[in-house]
Order: sequence, then C-alpha cells, then structure tokens
Amino acid sequence: MLRGRDVDEIKELKREGLSIRAISRLTGYDRKTISRYLLATTGRPVYKTRPSAATNLEPFKAYLKERLKAGVWNAQVLFRELRERDYGGGYSTLTEWLRPQRKEALVVAVRRFETPPGKQAQVDWGHLGSLSESGSEHAMWGFTITLGYSRMMMAEAATDQKLGTLLRMHESAFRQWGAVPEEILYDRMKTVWTGIDERGEIIWNAIFLDFARYWGFTPRLCRPYRPQTKGKIESGVKYVRRNFLCGLLGREPDSLGDLNAELRCWVAEVANRRVHGTTHEQVLLRFDEDLFSMQPIDGRPPYPYMDDEQRKVARDAYVSWQGSRYSVPWLFAGKDVWVRGLDGRVEVRHGAERIAVHDRAMRRHLVVTHSQHHAGIPLGIKQGGKTLIHIVQSAPMVERRPLSVYDSVAVGGAL
Repeated sequence: MLRGRDVDEIKELKREGLSIRAISRLTGYDRKTISRYLLATTGRPVYKTRPSAATNLEPFKAYLKERLKAGVWNAQVLFRELRERDYGGGYSTLTEWLRPQRKEALVVAVRRFETPPGKQAQVDWGHLGSLSESGSEHAMWGFTITLGYSRMMMAEAATDQKLGTLLRMHESAFRQWGAVPEEILYDRMKTVWTGIDERGEIIWNAIFLDFARYWGFTPRLCRPYRPQTKGKIESGVKYVRRNFLCGLLGREPDSLGDLNAELRCWVAEVANRRVHGTTHEQVLLRFDEDLFSMQPIDGRPPYPYMDDEQRKVARDAYVSWQGSRYSVPWLFAGKDVWVRGLDGRVEVRHGAERIAVHDRAMRRHLVVTHSQHHAGIPLGIKQGGKTLIHIVQSAPMVERRPLSVYDSVAVGGAL
C-alpha cells in the first residue's frame, strides 16, 4: 500500500512524460499498482476499512471480564494468561480494549536517584494478604530487596516482620547474588533503628548493626516524608502485588511454602528477565555490571545468631521464651537480646556476648532464676515478680511550742 507522498511522486513522474514501465523501473513499484493509483479520481488512494483486530479478542472477552472482576488489571499478566489459552492477537489489541475499561490513576513524576553498579540495594516490607492456619489467621508480609542499578530483585513472603526473619531474607538474597552491595537503604522500620540521639544521629538496632558489619555493607535510612528517595523498592513492592499476586487471584496456593515457590519462579522467569521500563534494558544483563562491582561473599558462613529468637528483657530482668521466664543480669533490663534452646539449655545473648545460660524449664509458666543475676538490683526493678521498696523508719518529729500555749489550753479547755 502506497503512502500519499509516494502517490504524489508517481503523478509527478507521469506529468513529466514518463511511461508506466519507466516509472516502475525508477520506483520499484509494480506496474499494475502504479496504474491503479494513477486512475484514482480523488488523486489519493482510498483505503478500505480493515476488520478490527479486536475480533481476535472476542472469544476471550468473557474470561477477561472475570479476571477484571477478580481484580486483575495488569495487561502483562492478562496477556500472558491469554497466550496460555492460545490467543493469537497482539499485546496492543489487549491494551486498547482495556483502556476504556478502567480508570487511570494519576501518576506523579519524580526525579529518580540513579545509583552506579554495585552501590546500593533497597529493602522494604509490604502487606500481601493473610494466611489461615489451624483455625487462626495471620497477616502475610512480602520482603523485597532490589539492586538500584540493575533492578535485580529477590522476594519472599513471611507471616512476621521480626528481625530474625529480616536477617534470614537478607542472607538468602546475598547467596542468590553471590555478592553484597556497598550499602542498603531502608524505610524507617523499627527492626533496624530505634531512634535519633541528641546529636541527630541514627541509633541502629545493635544486633542489626552487628549483622551489617558482619556482611560488610553500610545501612542507610531514607529521608522522612520523601518516598521518592526510595522509589525503586516502592515500585518493586507494587510490582509484586500488581503482577505476581494478580496472576494468582482465583487460584491461590495451598500454603506459604507453595506461595514462596511460585514467587521464586516468577522472580526468576518474569521479574528478572523483563526489560525494565526505566532503564530500557533487560534486568539480567545489567546485573552482570552490578555483580562485577559488588563484594563477593566468598563462602562466608551464616551470621551466628540466625536461628535465635529476639526478645526484649522485661523491667524485672527476666526474658520470656516458650512460655517460661528466665533471669538475665539486671543491667540488661529493657535491652533486646537473642534467645535459643540448645541441648536442654536456654542461652541468652546480647550482641556477641553470652549473658545467661539456664537449664530449660520442665514445663510452661515456670520462672527460672539465677540469684547472681539480680544481686545489687536497685530500687525500682522488680525482683522475683514483685516490686520491693526499702523504707528506713526514723523517730517521729515533735513540734516545739512555747509554755504559754499550754497555759492557754488549761484555761480555755482547747487548743
């Protein structure tokens, strides 16, 4: 089919006296095509209306509407599912049909902070839904860590946001990548920081900071009220919800293990193989540059306290673990510690220091105490489950009055 400019060229050559054969040799167009356009009375070709490509989509519209009702609006997810059902049309046909079906959200453009290879990863948690198990329901959370340069992603679901879970997921990402970035950026989650000191410096969770030093990365916090400083991972969590979770609606996994198996498959086959919308390059190819610039893990063993459980020491210098309470030195009251069971004993650590070892309680609801842990405990700390106070009684104070006062009492009968 010839364009308007091509038709004008053919007409100009004809006005100059060239034959159709000569025009064909000069332009390369078939002589019959040239004759047809020259005979057109309008001077420009009249195109016939092409049958709508949407007819390819017609047999699948009922399925698409069901998926939309289920909350699946992502065109890539729907296109992938249609391909599995032998859809022969194009992606643009699907998006053209979807456009009038949905209301587009406002998109606020922000300037992105682009990081060099190996420099930074970004971490966050996101709510993924709920898990029903043994008659009780638990919130389900998604962990995502994304390399800033390549956008290489690692994701996993869990039913808690404890520090131990967070650290295990970090190690899983490091081992999948075979390396550690120079720094990792965090939202202001209380599992990694506890506040700001009087000088305005971040007070990091002591165990988390020890973990960061062990693996050799520098932790950083994103600026408050500036979500765009953490845009890559914000988009990453949203990407998991809108692309991965949308594809699961209507055919949910049977367990958390099944969900994580499907999530790992999706990350490997879809997320890390896509051409990223910002970099316009395949994630997997850019990862080579990230990997070259990161610190290799070199077979480093796991962080020593990964199997422990984090607990906070109560004000009475006891820590609760598996239904019983165990004493620790009173100086650690209010601090975070790690507790674990080992060969019939209970071991309590603060950072790298082992601060208490007990025989495990024979049953629940027992209180196990080493008296030396509470020796010299000051006033205000509970001891043995009771708040004690020490009072030093003194002789009563006697008010001194002049003798004239007593004389007046004797006369008047009252004081």
